[in-house]
Amino acid sequence: MGKIIKTLLISILILSISFGQNYGKRFQNEEYNREQMQRTQEEMPLQQQRLQTFPLEERINPDKYIVGPGDLFNINIQTSENLSFTIKINPSGNILIPGVGVIELGHIDLKTAVENMKKSIQSTYKNAKISIALMNIREFRVQISGAVNEPGFYTVTPITRLHDLIIEAGGFHQLAKEYEIQKKNASGEVDTINYFEYQLTGDLKSNPQFLENDRIFVPFGNIEEEGIVIKGAIEGSGYDIIKRNENLQHFLMRTATFSKNADLQSVKITRENGERNNIITVSPQEFKSTTLKAGDVIDILSERGVSVNGFVRSPGSFNYFPGYTPLDYVNMAGGNTVEGDPDNLRVRHKDGTVEKGDEIVLERGDVIIVPRTTKSVLFGEMSVLEIVSAVASISLTYLAATR
Repeated sequence: MGKIIKTLLISILILSISFGQNYGKRFQNEEYNREQMQRTQEEMPLQQQRLQTFPLEERINPDKYIVGPGDLFNINIQTSENLSFTIKINPSGNILIPGVGVIELGHIDLKTAVENMKKSIQSTYKNAKISIALMNIREFRVQISGAVNEPGFYTVTPITRLHDLIIEAGGFHQLAKEYEIQKKNASGEVDTINYFEYQLTGDLKSNPQFLENDRIFVPFGNIEEEGIVIKGAIEGSGYDIIKRNENLQHFLMRTATFSKNADLQSVKITRENGERNNIITVSPQEFKSTTLKAGDVIDILSERGVSVNGFVRSPGSFNYFPGYTPLDYVNMAGGNTVEGDPDNLRVRHKDGTVEKGDEIVLERGDVIIVPRTTKSVLFGEMSVLEIVSAVASISLTYLAATR
């Protein structure tokens, strides 16, 4: 019995050692295969590689594009044999070309980077014919903080612009000072960006691109000193921050998305004036000359239509159509009821005046009233026979009483 147990234990030990060796070899083989696949991907002909593409505004300008870690180059060297390499700039900003060595490419433009690589290659491969091309651009992370809805780090490229980053960050907070955005670079220099200029003129200097280590900060505005309120027939009503001496036209152009029924003919501004509020009516001709002040409340009114009331089938308000007559609106309201008298309709204007007739020139905000017929007033819903009977009864009663 003891010999059997001893033999069984030895067998288990041998199997365990064998399994561990095989597992270790398999793990090493998997690591080796991954390294080989990565190396093969980097060294395989460029046309066989899958390259990520990015939409471009225009072709990359070699004098302006700054190279950096992750940029992918194809290098072709023609000597007695044809050498071709697909190489990325490494995280430290260098590029390692086989047979040539390490070349520093830190924070220089694409044209200079290509020239430096060619010089280094020619020092090794005399009289070689060299061609170098940027095949793909890099990605990196940029931080945006402050008055955006989703601050944090976002993946960008050297051709990503501020507008794209703002969208990625969920848009501006309502209290964002969009005209004083700060862009800090790796050396500590800070540029102030007036994003309003890009919104109004399309100036790309106010919608810049990025490099590694850039930091974006959008400051919050002070509600009491720079805040206003906009509401009414617009999308996204609420607080906003204005620039000093900003006029109403500038503000509406950059921030307002109007509803379909918005009426811009008479925008209302409620403004504090001591212990009372003043209501200012601003016409479109005055938008540019009207300077906004902190605390202003801007109301974009809905376009007023024409109301139809009285004895019609579907009373209510209807869109204003220039040239329509009162009868046209009565028809839009389903026509008059049996009790209604469209021949004697009245129109009450916004100024309180009343006109009668069916050819009145209508304006926005007018109210059409279809009155009750005289018959309906006197006899209600009685039929003709009932009316005749009633008249006959009254007549007979009168005759009987006077005899």
